[in-house]
Amino acid sequence: MSSRMNLRRLKTSDIVIKKATIEWIGIWILLIFSFINVTTLVASLVILLFFLKQREIGAIKILNIITLRTIINPGLAVDIGSVQNLKWGIIFLCSFYLIFSYSKIDKSLKIKFNSILYPILSFGLYSIIASFFTSTLPVIATFKLISYMIAFLGILIGIFLTKDRIDWLNWINKIFIGIFAFSMPLIFNPIGYLRNGHSFQGITNQPNMFGIILVLFFAIILTRLQLKKVNNNLFSYIILGTVLYLGVLTKSRTSLISMAILLIIYVIFLQTNLIKKVLAYNFIGIFSIVYLIIDKQTLIEIQEFLYKGQENILYSRLIQIDGLLSNFLRNPLFGSGFAVPITPFKSYAFSSEYVVEPGNLILSVLSYGGIFGLILFVAYLFKIFRASGKNYRQTIFLFLSPILISMGEMVFFSTNNIGVWCYMLLALSMVVRADFGKVGAK
Repeated sequence: MSSRMNLRRLKTSDIVIKKATIEWIGIWILLIFSFINVTTLVASLVILLFFLKQREIGAIKILNIITLRTIINPGLAVDIGSVQNLKWGIIFLCSFYLIFSYSKIDKSLKIKFNSILYPILSFGLYSIIASFFTSTLPVIATFKLISYMIAFLGILIGIFLTKDRIDWLNWINKIFIGIFAFSMPLIFNPIGYLRNGHSFQGITNQPNMFGIILVLFFAIILTRLQLKKVNNNLFSYIILGTVLYLGVLTKSRTSLISMAILLIIYVIFLQTNLIKKVLAYNFIGIFSIVYLIIDKQTLIEIQEFLYKGQENILYSRLIQIDGLLSNFLRNPLFGSGFAVPITPFKSYAFSSEYVVEPGNLILSVLSYGGIFGLILFVAYLFKIFRASGKNYRQTIFLFLSPILISMGEMVFFSTNNIGVWCYMLLALSMVVRADFGKVGAK
């Protein structure tokens, strides 16, 4: 009897694997089809809506696939910006669909979820009210805030609701594996350096974008290693080393610094005895010092990488930092409006032309919402971190990586960019092996 049941389980598992494989092949074919021209792009976005047959799971998949399509190298595909309204329409449709699924969350789980939800809503409500009074472009500030809030809340609700039906960590890992695998051949192709001719961008639209995506991929690999969800540790370490190498090719300081921090934390939390940890730290430290003393050229190259040919290491960020500090000092308590520039006159008009490049997450929040805004923002991040409970040693990489990349490339609030992937990792940091349910039960 038991042997028959085991045979049925194996057959069911094989069917699930085959369906998942076919689905992934279909996703990549659909993406490549969207590269050709605007017509195929529109058609592929419409076809994506068929994923809604999978309900909340399908809505989350659509948001992730659109995010992937958004950052594709213009040398490979037509720009998705040419159908921006359609893209936003689908993002709003899927996000609201997920938000309206809030009532489906189990009552026992809803109590814990609400402890995270309310601080996020408090930050959103405060930002809307503050922007209305302090911003010179209140309508645009409100739209940007809402676009961030509905996507973030939608992802959180969707992940909490479906965490026992699909292994989301494994699913999003496959997206990054695809980006990684398809980018590798471009190391030897000019398309891989299209943006500036010398920094590697892979299949993405710019080197800095590829760099921060590598950080998210790096965090996922480290998490899977800590959770013992990999079949071969050695192969995973080889992938980590290759990701680091690609990070060097991007010449993105944010990328390499973020990966270095995550790697240090991984070694600290590595599940091994103290003696082995101390030996590992000493070996790495001594080897690095000796190597740099012997090979002074490497030290010069590191210095050039960090300074990027300038006398000041922060030279490329000085304009951004000065602008953010100026906005903060203009209204230190309540900020100057969410993700909008300051104009000479207050206007209630709506336009997509007002683009800001904030650069740093903490300074951005101070600029957007002042000291009160930063307090509310840190409060809800703290709630998210605490939600991982005793599993923080395994999931801290998922929590930290979106924050780390946003310290140099501020994508945290950008639903139009890779904000969705930031929200995915934050949501997963709370539910992966958390007390209230394990991911990937099926």
